[in-house]
Amino acid sequence: MKLTHLRIHRYRDVEPGATLAFGPTLNLVLGENGTGRTTLLDLLARVIASDFSGLLHEEFSLEYSLAFPGMDLHARVRNERAAVAPAAPSAQALVRSPAPVADAPLEPFMQLDIQLHAPAARLVMRANAEGVAWEVDGQPTYSQNMYWSLLDRTLWVVLFLAAQRLAPEHKERLKELLRHTFLLAPARYDESLGLLERIGQTQYAMETRGSEVFPLGLMSLPTWLPGVLRERAGQAVATGHIDVRHDEVERGFLARFVTLAGFAAGRFRVELLDRRSYEDGGRLEFGQFGFEFTRRDGAVLTHAQLGHGQKRLLSLLYYLDVNEDFVIADELPNGLHPRWVEACVRELGARQSFLSSQNPLLFDYVAFGSYEALHGSLIHCGLAEHEGRECKRWSNPPADVATRLFADYERGGTPLGTLLRMHGLW
Repeated sequence: MKLTHLRIHRYRDVEPGATLAFGPTLNLVLGENGTGRTTLLDLLARVIASDFSGLLHEEFSLEYSLAFPGMDLHARVRNERAAVAPAAPSAQALVRSPAPVADAPLEPFMQLDIQLHAPAARLVMRANAEGVAWEVDGQPTYSQNMYWSLLDRTLWVVLFLAAQRLAPEHKERLKELLRHTFLLAPARYDESLGLLERIGQTQYAMETRGSEVFPLGLMSLPTWLPGVLRERAGQAVATGHIDVRHDEVERGFLARFVTLAGFAAGRFRVELLDRRSYEDGGRLEFGQFGFEFTRRDGAVLTHAQLGHGQKRLLSLLYYLDVNEDFVIADELPNGLHPRWVEACVRELGARQSFLSSQNPLLFDYVAFGSYEALHGSLIHCGLAEHEGRECKRWSNPPADVATRLFADYERGGTPLGTLLRMHGLW
């Protein structure tokens, strides 16, 4: 999945009408302090997760587009003081009134247009505080009153719930999208050690009913870890924990960290916190994740004894194992040796990445093969005046600026960070 466009009609102190296009892999968020770079990264995390629960009491209006194999998606989400007809949630009932009421309560609204490819079909889901409705190829097919707190649910959860009412042939075509997005929640990786602390606080539960296994808490786990916990449940019951050595998961975060940090070995331990038995199954709860690393001289260090840069590297590699599609990182180079920065940029791979940094070291390991790649990868954050008030202005660079920048970049001899400053982008 890739985020292709974002249009901001209303969001805090961002200039209305901001429209951003994104590249399929690397995207650099540029600008001086106070221009909203971190604010934009946080918004991108909300948009990709389609989780606006943190904006429940704020006015906002956003549109964004995503590409997924076999389909294109366009979402509209808003929470504005705009009257909505109190009828059942048909397509007509969910159309926004043209004139907002000054003191009206905030009215949440979601719309998701799904254009399916080969064979072509257009599905439109609309939801508001009263319910949800489906339209297929322009024809209303289903509506239901819900009376829910809409923004307490992600757009993907609303889609999952509403899709159960679609005809089987359409529901089947959404199956992979539903599986992929139901727990999609890429957080912003920042310059602090907060992620490492959260790893230690992670909890995960696994319920069994007969031969079925129901996992809980997948959003914060490396994608390979639930399978390991399921396979070694017996070991956890016998010993009270599960150990994973660095060489047991090929290309896992632990193996990559041990190699980059120069350790001889590493161990990842997951503690069994609770065990419950039911008539036809049971529940295991895991947590208190911890690490031990063996130096080449045989000394053993816990993760608490690692240096600041080592902790940053470990947590970033863990983050990459959790998030296979997206990376949202603020000040990625902070505390890292240049060799590690180069390795981390390489580890981003095909993920769609949104990076911001005031450290020019990051740009030393970024390469652009064409004008199109450069132009589609830069987002500039600046300040402007709108209706007499200072606001944040976010945009892709103008084509002429990107053209001159790429010409200077191709000539070589000048660091990218310097070129970005010369052209007023950083």
